[in-house]
Amino acid sequence: MAGTNLRSHGILKTLGIILLVICVSCTDSVDESATKLEKVRVASVPAIVDAPTHIAYHNEYFAQEGLDVSLKINPDGKTSLQQLLDGEVDIITVTGTPVVYSSLKGHDLSILANIDHSKIHFVVVRKDRGISSVADLKGKKVTVMVGTSGQFFMDSLLALSKLLTTDLEIVNLNGPAQLKAFVDGEVDAIFGWVPFPLQALQELGDRASLLPSDPVRPSSWVVVSTRQYVMENPDIPKKILKALIAAEDFITQDREKAAMIYAEISGVQNQAVSELFKTMEFGLSLRHSLLLDLEDQARWIIKNGYSDTKKIPNYLNYIYPDALKAVKPEAITLIH
Repeated sequence: MAGTNLRSHGILKTLGIILLVICVSCTDSVDESATKLEKVRVASVPAIVDAPTHIAYHNEYFAQEGLDVSLKINPDGKTSLQQLLDGEVDIITVTGTPVVYSSLKGHDLSILANIDHSKIHFVVVRKDRGISSVADLKGKKVTVMVGTSGQFFMDSLLALSKLLTTDLEIVNLNGPAQLKAFVDGEVDAIFGWVPFPLQALQELGDRASLLPSDPVRPSSWVVVSTRQYVMENPDIPKKILKALIAAEDFITQDREKAAMIYAEISGVQNQAVSELFKTMEFGLSLRHSLLLDLEDQARWIIKNGYSDTKKIPNYLNYIYPDALKAVKPEAITLIH
């Protein structure tokens, strides 16, 4: 009888251990499921305007929102947009110009938000080539990246000085190549965005200068995905924007640290950029000014014959307000 009780006790003990192992395994499975991050491929650029993306990645704000973000740094947003269209990335940050070009080709994109920012476009010239005004650029060799906000900036500034693009010799280069060509003396001026014009200015010192360009400010820097991706993953855009808001708050609270993070992620080391960073303002929004900017750039592209399309799209159809409405509704003043 005693032997039977011992055997029963042993069986019950074994069953208890088995149940405990099963419960622990179940708990581990639940915990693993609860902490599993959604993979998202994001494309960024070295431009200072995209510092919030760099900081959100570095400070793990994306991870805090449940996202496993792989961040690709491209030399420019035009490259990022092509990667988006090719299915190589899921979400990008880019100026409105490549988006407008893409819309005129019929591509189906969704703008999630605009990142408001201070002026980032500048023209830097070689003083040692006798250039002290925009008018002096006539007959000179200048570099710009065609199909980007840099080209829109250049054309607008030239128009104010009553110059045509045919009055200049245009060299189509991306930012890093612009910097090298300028420093090596192969071109006389750069039309571009920070950091490259400011890096060029620092490299040449007294032999270079920035020309006044305040009246021309290409404004839109947008967070973009494809319409299909947004429809299939409606929660991911909300999480991306929420992480960017956290990054913007961090910049406001600690600009010095934010500048260091930006330099680390972007690969940009430049004192002039660090100074500019101290006054940079960032903020997510969807305002009527974004719509006007997109339409203005579409008119510019069509007028200059840069596209075969002659009809301006309805850009309200390209704006997806739901994500920003969910995380920062007061930032939306655009009537959709």
